[in-house]
Amino acid sequence: MIDRHREPPPTVEAPMPECWRIVGVSGDRSCPELETFIHCRNCPVLAEAARTFFDRAAPEGYLDEWRAILEEPAASIDSGTTSVLVFRLEREWFALPAQVLVEVTTVRPLHRIPHRAGGGLAGIVNIRGQLQLCASLHALLGLPGGPGSATATADAATSRMFVVERTGDRGLERWVLGADEVAGVHRLARTSVRAVPSTVSHAQARCSAALFDWQDRTVGLLDEARVFEGLLGMVTA
Repeated sequence: MIDRHREPPPTVEAPMPECWRIVGVSGDRSCPELETFIHCRNCPVLAEAARTFFDRAAPEGYLDEWRAILEEPAASIDSGTTSVLVFRLEREWFALPAQVLVEVTTVRPLHRIPHRAGGGLAGIVNIRGQLQLCASLHALLGLPGGPGSATATADAATSRMFVVERTGDRGLERWVLGADEVAGVHRLARTSVRAVPSTVSHAQARCSAALFDWQDRTVGLLDEARVFEGLLGMVTA
């Protein structure tokens, strides 16, 4: 219900332009109205100044400028590029499509699985309170080192773990992998990739889809389907 007996807000005459900056709370606080309103934000003078500011006419050309901006066609997404996670294993650089990446994290304590020493299954790690299987991408690609190895300990400052997953024929597949260094996610032009030469080792060629150059380095682009199939076959053998 409307209170018809409510008194109208008091009117106050500003002693000077922008008085709140000079004699108000942002000034020397000598304004006598502060005894009544406590703070300038409660004073009708500041309220009227704000109303005048927001109701002012737009400067010349302002509306035309924004109309031109809003009429511009939306920028098209470049379908010729893709995002990849670039990382190092030993002295070699590889990449995986970012679509299978869940997160990159610091190296977590690795818990060995009894009677599963060696091979591609490195152990289990705790990721956000959940125990996840940690596999050795080094072993899959025929490289020395891997999670929990002496090489990983030597590269402790740069070593990282990253979680990958995909939904395949067997449902959701998730693995924790180790890398001696992670350079981050980068955009890759599809036209910059080239075929894998015959000189690449058999293990790497089996999982590689292409090669590309990045910061004066040759990077092997891994095929995510082959990697997931290889990891599963390696740990179940």
